[in-house]
Amino acid sequence: MAWQVEATTGRYIVKTIQSQKQAVFEFAVSNAVRQKSLELTPEILLSTACQPFVVIEGQTYQVQAFLSGTERLPSLRETLKSYRQMRQVLDQFDYSFSPPDSRPLAVLWRAHREALSEKKPVLFHQIAAMVPELKRIDQSRDAWIHGDLGKWNLLVTNSGQVVVIDFGEARLGPKLLDFAALFQGFMPKNKQDLTAYLNEFLALSGIQITDRHLFLMTVQLWLVKGLLIVINEQATLAGVFQNAIELVSSLV
Repeated sequence: MAWQVEATTGRYIVKTIQSQKQAVFEFAVSNAVRQKSLELTPEILLSTACQPFVVIEGQTYQVQAFLSGTERLPSLRETLKSYRQMRQVLDQFDYSFSPPDSRPLAVLWRAHREALSEKKPVLFHQIAAMVPELKRIDQSRDAWIHGDLGKWNLLVTNSGQVVVIDFGEARLGPKLLDFAALFQGFMPKNKQDLTAYLNEFLALSGIQITDRHLFLMTVQLWLVKGLLIVINEQATLAGVFQNAIELVSSLV
């Protein structure tokens, strides 16, 4: 849970966090990013005890500076420029603790494969054929990642800077997963625009052509996990993921 709080010194975001260890880790990641550029992510504040959290009645809270975003949607170019700056930091980041993936594909597949088979049988067989490769990608721990880089975790400030927020899913994981999330966020709905979009994305992101297949399968991983999460409760959103999976399949 998170709240926006207004105090005499300004506005802040107060959010619950699962543990003190997690709070310290998120502070370390965001602080490393801010050393690259103060504009890339909001500051997490220290308590009077010089800790990046406070504990009240057994619940751990974290406080960060409030950033006022605009209504303007970020462009692909602006977003990838910010993320590539952050990627430089993550590639050098060194930390002894990595949180686990809160929603690994193996767990999601066991829990929701029957529902997927019942509601979308053709798509089920298409995904089932991909699952072994997707599991291998999902289990890789070859880079520090943000882990939840959908548009919901991007802000555009008045200066036009794209800001990344919420490191609650940051961890060691698949090296191209953040790029995959961004790819889905800006992906065109029309199949005829997809190849040009892919080429533009690869050029702007710096992903090598030799990693094209791995990248597209990582996009499928991101989409399949999203589909399995919503399959039982959000039919409309499940349809969005289905369409995206079918579009990306035409590129693989």
